[in-house]
Amino acid sequence: MVREGQPFRHPDSTGVDRKHQLVVLSLDTASGRILWQRTAYDGPVYDERHKKNTYATPTPVTDGKAVYVSFESQGVYSYSFDGKLRWKASLGNIGTVGMGPASSPVLFGNLVILLCDQEEGEASFITALNAASGKQVWKTPRQEAANWSTPILVDNAGQPVLIAPGMKNTIAYDPRTGKELWRTKGVVGNTVPSIVSGFDMVFPSAGYPDKRVYGIKTGGDLVWSYEKGTAYVPSPILYGDYLYVMTDRGLLTCIEARTGKVIYEGKRVPKPATFSASPVAYEGRIFLSSEDGDVFVLKAGPEFEVLATNPLDEPLYASPAIAAGRVYFRGAKRLFAIGR
Repeated sequence: MVREGQPFRHPDSTGVDRKHQLVVLSLDTASGRILWQRTAYDGPVYDERHKKNTYATPTPVTDGKAVYVSFESQGVYSYSFDGKLRWKASLGNIGTVGMGPASSPVLFGNLVILLCDQEEGEASFITALNAASGKQVWKTPRQEAANWSTPILVDNAGQPVLIAPGMKNTIAYDPRTGKELWRTKGVVGNTVPSIVSGFDMVFPSAGYPDKRVYGIKTGGDLVWSYEKGTAYVPSPILYGDYLYVMTDRGLLTCIEARTGKVIYEGKRVPKPATFSASPVAYEGRIFLSSEDGDVFVLKAGPEFEVLATNPLDEPLYASPAIAAGRVYFRGAKRLFAIGR
């Protein structure tokens, strides 16, 4: 990696000096039993990764017909629900400053859309693959540095818009063609947190080197900005009327999403902790999962209140998933299903 004309290696990079086996698993939700396991890729990887990251960080997506999995430089794969490989596609070599992959695929109609920003931006692009065949449908160049965020699909006056945050620009595209629709201010820092949306607005954020979150109309107008309290890794969450942002150390800030008015800021969870997982919400509660394996349950709304602290006794780096009355936690070694 060359950065600003000089050789560069991130001090927390690791992993490229050996082969890796990248696997897709299907589990029974009732018992946790593995139904099938497929090795998508077995061999050397192109780029290093952050010591807390993995080459399987992007979240798989499904359209109810198949599952789509991105391992970035190691390929994109589609499987049927019984584990049959439908297709695989190459995105080429994606360099991410030795930090590894994170941006997840986005589905729109019959398209699988992938954001592939890399290094200092010279070779960055966003692309769409045909969901049935894996063939490239469109590809749009970008001039954005390495990006670990996932774009978001929104509606703007009845038209679909795909919005991708970036260090220099926040850019909206027509998801059908890849044509740029508008651009506005970027988050300036590293684009790691995913963008969230609501109230005809989107909320991109960054936490390093500067802390910043914007409220932007889906048509591109900047409504408000707040320049502290955001995280390097965890994404914000919009729940009810409020946008919740947190630092990597668990300081939570609540903002009125429509206006940017701060409701409370810098509220601390009961135990000192570091966070990589993003918050999730369910039935009036917000769940924060720490790297120490503690899940803090907070009351959603304008008053900060911690309802419970539940230890899982295993490091938690991945964001939880909620489905059918259960919450699934992917720990460092095990998958947990909690609920009805």
